[in-house]
Parts: sequence; structure tokens; C-alpha cells
Amino acid sequence: MMSGEKGTVLKIVLLEDDPNDAELVQLELAREMPDIAWRHVTSEAAFRAALVDPPDLVLADYSLPGFDGFKALSILRERHPDVPFIFVSGSLGEERATEALKSGATDYVLKDRLPRLPAVVRRALAEARERHERRKAQGALDAQRTLLSSLIDNLPVVVFAVDSEQRITVVNPEFLKLIGRDRDAVIGHPTAEFPELERLLPAAALRPESARSGRDYHEVAWENPDGSFRWFMSSEIPLRDASTGAVVGTLSTSREITAFRELTHELLEVSNREQQRLGSDLHDGLGQDLTGLSLLLRGLEVQLALEAPPYVPQVTRIRELVAGAIQSTRLLARGLAPVNLERGGLPEALRNLAELCRETYGIDCTFRNTGNEVPHLNESAATHLFRIAQEATTNAARYARATRLSIELQATARRLRLTITDNGIGLTAGLKTSRPGMGLKIMEYRARMLGAALALEEPEFGTRVTVTCPLLLLPSDKNPARSKPLKNA
Repeated sequence: MMSGEKGTVLKIVLLEDDPNDAELVQLELAREMPDIAWRHVTSEAAFRAALVDPPDLVLADYSLPGFDGFKALSILRERHPDVPFIFVSGSLGEERATEALKSGATDYVLKDRLPRLPAVVRRALAEARERHERRKAQGALDAQRTLLSSLIDNLPVVVFAVDSEQRITVVNPEFLKLIGRDRDAVIGHPTAEFPELERLLPAAALRPESARSGRDYHEVAWENPDGSFRWFMSSEIPLRDASTGAVVGTLSTSREITAFRELTHELLEVSNREQQRLGSDLHDGLGQDLTGLSLLLRGLEVQLALEAPPYVPQVTRIRELVAGAIQSTRLLARGLAPVNLERGGLPEALRNLAELCRETYGIDCTFRNTGNEVPHLNESAATHLFRIAQEATTNAARYARATRLSIELQATARRLRLTITDNGIGLTAGLKTSRPGMGLKIMEYRARMLGAALALEEPEFGTRVTVTCPLLLLPSDKNPARSKPLKNA
């Protein structure tokens, strides 16, 4: 508790050369403030000594032999600038009183009006306490600001904030490094001057009025000058006014996940390559061997028909079993390596998927390839899209109980869109009666690996799954480097 409050002893230095006046001052204050520790001094040396232990208040006469109140005020301000200083004088005119206040005195009381002194002292102490609390709060605020600034500047993530007028208010070194600007060229400028920011967050996220109540995440790609890409997990949170709760800005962060994506992509590719190798081995190895065996059995069947007819039915049965094994091997090989770039690529694989759906589930399934010519995707990207379509058709048949399915692949100058639509009861309703697996999560994961957006909608009837891929992010089969988008959509 600060000195001068209830229950504490108030320390006052009284600079007064007249003992009678000093006694009157003490008596006047003692009537309302009994707990006072007085230090009565009459000279400069004694005054300086009394200031070694900081007082709560200084009362000083204006004129003393060889020493005056103005010099005392100057000494106090040098040592303890926040301690209240009140002139108590009988010779302080209006002009000098004004000069005293301009010099830093808190107030003044004429000796012929000492009854005013207690009120003046209380007001001076109250103002001193308020200044102390404000300074303390400001110090804590400055410390928090320094800590926050240090934290933001040293975070290994991109950080920036905008206010309600979409002006950039906060940035960190990672942000400046990413966009290649210095701090002065960014702070206070509107986001419209930096269109590259829309690559980190959707345009709507840069408008504070559209900020959601919680944190929202976006996986986005950042194109480097050499055409390569860096991937970021970006998010934004609304900044609100402490008193009204109104959104006054948006804080955005972007953490680079390029290395993580490359690792997880490589893990998935290992699985894909192993499946493709098994499919190739089944087709070119076991499949060919079974085909050769079938031809031998056919020859044996003809030979036995001439020399030992009773054995022909057994050989015919064996040949039919081998034919079934050949068909099963081909289907298994096709499932392990569904996309053959030399045999039509993704469109042909989706066409075969539609045919397989008709044969396996007995439902009406069609495939359409519309729009521009589908770009020559590499096997990895094409396989991701095929597996998403495969999972969507399986869900439609197993959970949504669909009787009609359509698969549509549409290419524009900038995007590739894959849409799977069914007429079932809706995937949500279907999943209520069945135990779902990891299919939906794997679909989302495959879409993220392509930098694509996956949307699952349930209109009035059925379910529609849409995958939209920017061509800029899809690797080409002919050129492993990412191709550039055309200007017109």
C-alpha cells in the first residue's frame, strides 16, 4: 500500500526556517492526518539529507536565509521527480505562484489560509498515486509489448495483422523475407498494394468484418520466382475491441509445411509405386503365365478330343478355371495400377471405373469428359484423382444406396474439376446406419496433396463430390516442372 493511504504513515519533509510557522503547519495537518512522520529542515544541506529516503510529500517556504523554495524544488525534481511539492508561504504573489507551478510545483498555500492545506495535500497525494498507478500500468504494458514483439519477431512462421481499414499494422521478419519488402514499405499500407497476400489467405480473410469467431486454417501454395512452390498452413483470427467486442482487425499466421508435405507425399508414393509394381508383375508375370497355360490346355483339349474323348470335360473344366484366374488377375492388376499413361491416362481410367461400377454394383454409372483437353498429368497426380473418384463411387454404392452415378472430368485453362454425383439417400444418412472407415479422410488428404479443394455437398437428392485442382499445381507427365497457367479462365 502506498504511503499516504489509510493505515500507513505519511512521510513529509517540511522546509521552514520559522519554528512557529512550522508548528502551525504541523498542527493544521495533524487535525485530519494524525499518522505523519515529519522531517523538519531549515537549510539546503539538511534538505538534501532528508531526501535520501524518498518522502511522500514536500512542503516548503518560498524564501529562506541563503536558500529558497525554487532551488529546493529543482533539487527534488532531480532526485524524485514524482514526489508532490507544495509551497507554503506568506510572501508568494500571483506572479511567483504561476512561475512556481510552471517550474513543477504541485500547488501552493498561503500561510494566512492554512485551513486549505489538508485538502491541497490530499489532492496532491491522490494525483501522485494516480500517476504512480498509470506509470506502473504503462510499464507493464510496455513490458508485454516488448515481450510480444520479441516473440513475434522470433517465431519461425509468417505473421501479419491488418486493421479494420485493411491496413497492415504488424509484420515480422519472416513476412518481410517472404514478400521481399522492408518494414517501412509495408506498415500502414493497405493490403491492396500487396496482391501476393491473397496467395497466403483467401481475399475474404483479409477483410476483418468477415472474420469468424474462431481460427480457420488454409493449406496454400506460394510460387517462387523459379517456378517451384512452397507450401504453407495459413490461418487467421479476428482481433476484437476489448470494450465493445467489435472486430477491429485480423491476425494471420502462415507456417511452412513444404518439407512435411514432401515427406508425406513420398510415403504415399512409396505405397503407390509398390502397388503399381505388383500390378505390373501380376499383368506381365502371372497373367502371361496363365495365358500361356490356357493356350496349352486348349491344345491338349483338341488332342484329347481325337485320342481320348472321355478326358475332354476335365480338361475343359481346368481351362475354364484358368480363364477365370486370368480375368481375376487382370482385374487385380488394374486395381493396383489403375492409371496407364500410355493407354488413355486419367480419362480412360475413369471410363474403366464407370464400367467396373456397372459390373460390380449393378448400377447405372456414366463417364463424361468435357471442356478443354485434359492435360498430361503424371502418374502420381492422376492416381490421386482416380482414387478419390473410386472412393466416392464406393461410398455411393455401399452407404448412399445409389442406383445412378455420373463421373465428370472437366478441364479449363486454369483448373481441372472432377465431379462424382449420385442419386442416393445422401452420404450423411447412409453413414448413420453403417460404420465409416478412413475413406473420407483419405479423400481429403489426397486432395490436399494436389493443392486441390474437396467439396462434399448434399443437394435435395443424392451426394455430389467435387475436386477442383489449379493446373498450376498439377505436375505434368511431359514436363515434371509445374506448368504455368494461361491468362483466361
